[in-house]
Order: sequence, then structure tokens, then C-alpha cells
Amino acid sequence: MFKAKLENIDLLRDSIATIAEFIDETVLHIKEKGVEMVAADRAVVVVVDFSLHRGVFSEYEFDSERKIGINLQNLLQILRRAAPNDVMTMQLEGSRFHITFQGDSVRHFVLPLIDISRDETPPLDKLEFSAALKISSDILSSGIEDAELITDSVVFTVRKDMLTLKAESDASLAQMEVPSGSDFLKIIDVGEPVRARYSLDYLKKIAKAKKLATEANISMGTDYPMKIEFDVPGKIRLGFVLAPRVEE
Repeated sequence: MFKAKLENIDLLRDSIATIAEFIDETVLHIKEKGVEMVAADRAVVVVVDFSLHRGVFSEYEFDSERKIGINLQNLLQILRRAAPNDVMTMQLEGSRFHITFQGDSVRHFVLPLIDISRDETPPLDKLEFSAALKISSDILSSGIEDAELITDSVVFTVRKDMLTLKAESDASLAQMEVPSGSDFLKIIDVGEPVRARYSLDYLKKIAKAKKLATEANISMGTDYPMKIEFDVPGKIRLGFVLAPRVEE
């Protein structure tokens, strides 16, 4: 049995809206500690790691772990129908996922569970990063938007004193430098400078998660995947592991 009541629907809706930029169908893991998912996009360029903690629910009834396949686009369409004062109840009944919004009225939706067979996602705990930092979500998003004016990829460079985002074409350049120790950036760990290029198409979609948290945690290495996490302790965590763009 699983039944949960959620008053802050925005947390779930904003998370699913970002995840659905990459993934159309996924498996949700219903666990004692909350609802989780780990899934890669079809091109296996990005892996999404999502956790909605039990503490964010005002009620959480659980008796055993379940894995349920669900269409995220269909779920998102329903979540967008929630009114600002609605309280959402989710419940599993057989092969169906029930969603109820209760506010000025009571509205009920039912989604079928689907069978999903995909390759196993990469083991994220085996990644070893050589740099870690915490940055303002708005500053990160701004640097990504600047770079998008110039080309389709951006180079991140992390030094002990600074983070640089640089995009350039034959005749144009966009560059943002954020000094460490400011209100917007804290370099947590770095030895030698690290540098890697990433797709702006993916980064722009990832940056939409700034609605969830004012800061993003970034881990990376030279020509190595980047991990970006938006975390609200005790409530929600939305992370992305993005493959680097290989330079020719």
C-alpha cells in the first residue's frame, strides 16, 4: 500500500517539469524514506537522480517498497492542473496511480502504470570528481544564457580562486568569471585547475531546476562528467550527471 498527501505541490511539479525535459517515461521507486528515481535520457548524455523525501509529505502511508512505471509527460499535465491552494493526495491501487486535488473543489485523476524495460543506469557512486563548488543558481543560469548567445557549448574552468564559463565562436566571445569567496560562489575542493566542455542545450534545461533551490552544488573534473545538484535538505534533491562534450 502507498498513500501520501502533499501540500507543497510546486516542489513536485517543478521537479517533474525539469526531469520531463529529458525523460518521457521512468520508474519511480516508492521507499520508506520517500520517492526516488534514477534514469538516463535516451541518448545517455544525462542521468537524472531525484529524491522526494518522506518529510515533505504531511501524510505518508507505506508498507512495502514498490517500483512503478509512469509516463512523466502525462503526470506533468495533471500536476499543472493543480490550483495554488490545492492539497494533493497520491495513492496506488492495483495497476493504477490515483491523484486527487482538494481545494475549492475535489478533482480526481487516474494514470495507468506502464511496463518499462531499459538498460541499467550507470552507477553514479563510482564517479570520482576532482573539483567541487557551490554556486548561486541564478548566477549559473545567467552564465549559461550568456554562452548560448554565442555557440552551442560552454567550457567550465575551476581554479582555487575562480570559476569561469567561456563560450566562443570564430569572431564572438561570452565569458563569465565568478571569484571564490563571494556571496555567489564557494570553491569547496580543487587541486590543479580543471576544465571541461558541456552542451548548452542540456545545461539550459538543467538550469530550470533553479526554481527548487537558490544554490547548486557542482562536481566535475577535466574532460569528465559534471554533477549538478539542487538540494533542499529534508525535502527534495534533484541531481544531474552530464557527459562532457568531446572537443575535436
